[in-house]
Amino acid sequence: MLHLKSCYMDKQTIREVGQELWKLCQERRMYLRTVAHQTNLPERIIEGMENGKFIQYTTFRSLTEFYGKKMRVVFE
Repeated sequence: MLHLKSCYMDKQTIREVGQELWKLCQERRMYLRTVAHQTNLPERIIEGMENGKFIQYTTFRSLTEFYGKKMRVVFE
């Protein structure tokens, strides 16, 4: 199992991951503040990730677990 504090990706990939996190939040009709409170994660970090500014691996992992999702990498 891979454990990283930060995850380095190109800007386009970071934006796409952020958009997917935003969509998961919207599908559940949740506010950013609610997600931050329920996951005990900083609101500004979640917002930065959803906006595609950066990806913080530990926060990403917590959010995907909260939303009940897993990330798979596919090479096409």
